[in-house]
Amino acid sequence: MLVTIVTYNPDVNFVSNMIKTIREKDNRCKILVVDNHSRLLLQRVKEIADYFIEFNKNYGLGKAYNYAIRFAKELEEEYIMFLDQDTTILRNFAPNKVIHEAKELKKNSVEPVILSVNIDNALIERKIPNSNFYIAKEIPNSGMILNVNYAIKNPFLEELFLDRLDNEYSYRAKKLGYLPLSYNERMILHKPGECSKFYSTLCGKLLMIILLILHRNEKNIEKYKQYFYYSNFLRYYLMLRNDIYLWLRRKIYPSFWKMIISDLIIICEVLGYKNGIRWVLRAIKYGVIGDLEKDNKELFKI
Repeated sequence: MLVTIVTYNPDVNFVSNMIKTIREKDNRCKILVVDNHSRLLLQRVKEIADYFIEFNKNYGLGKAYNYAIRFAKELEEEYIMFLDQDTTILRNFAPNKVIHEAKELKKNSVEPVILSVNIDNALIERKIPNSNFYIAKEIPNSGMILNVNYAIKNPFLEELFLDRLDNEYSYRAKKLGYLPLSYNERMILHKPGECSKFYSTLCGKLLMIILLILHRNEKNIEKYKQYFYYSNFLRYYLMLRNDIYLWLRRKIYPSFWKMIISDLIIICEVLGYKNGIRWVLRAIKYGVIGDLEKDNKELFKI
């Protein structure tokens, strides 16, 4: 298996410890670091990784994933695993064990092409009887394990750049007849965002009420009173733009119109009215037109 960590201005000590821990837990894993043109010196990471690739520009997460998939194919690896640069590796980390058990599911005609060891962030549907797996509606990037041959035929949408890659990828797999599977034992910890914050502005609170009404039948409804905070507001822009783009083209679940409302809440909360409206209009423009590559070049100077 090839374990891939995509980096961009990471905490060098944290990533170095990640690599060391992975090796301690499973020395059969080879480790590839793909760096999206960080402004930091990553010499320490470069020295301890098995493979280190540095892009000359920040091309986004999707391009890095697809590069890693092709790299894994050249190495003749059967599976590839993705980990975010801020992922904590737990003591029971054993991805090869997960793959071994997943292959047993073939007896029940379940093809193990897309797996996860990050059950905390997966959207679970139901358990597979007599197994340690759950069928998931969606599984997150960090902790995702893919069959390399499957991934070669089904690359990530690079134009999304960063956000909603995992949502679209999971949805596409289900449309193709494959079941995203999440292992019932968490082997990593990864929290989206830098922290959670409660809505504070009038705009945010009013729209939050709408969101609570829309999700009133869910068990964990309290989570809709908070949002994941990012210091870079472009994350919120990409979420809204990509959600509009995917939803209009039926490349995501139809219920994602609720997520679009969530995106509007957060942009309103973080940027305020004037700046928020400007970025919302831009997100709608590119989400509808669909020229995401042009937008990415303007945003990230690619």
